[in-house]
Amino acid sequence: MTLLMQWPMPGRAEPAAGNVEVAAGNMIEMLAVLSAVSYWSCTIQFWTFARALTGAYLGSRGLITMEGGDT
Repeated sequence: MTLLMQWPMPGRAEPAAGNVEVAAGNMIEMLAVLSAVSYWSCTIQFWTFARALTGAYLGSRGLITMEGGDT
């Protein structure tokens, strides 16, 4: 499994898993990035859904009345 591999840190001779503080920091950073990407993805989906609902609502209503009462 790649997440459990001992990845080398730049400027250090030992792998990240050998240093508990560095490994914990890397895990927290990874979770923060994955959470941000997940949140952004959900936000885009909600925006798309809201835009579709707004378009359907506005498309079903006659917002502009023609001069002779024609719709």
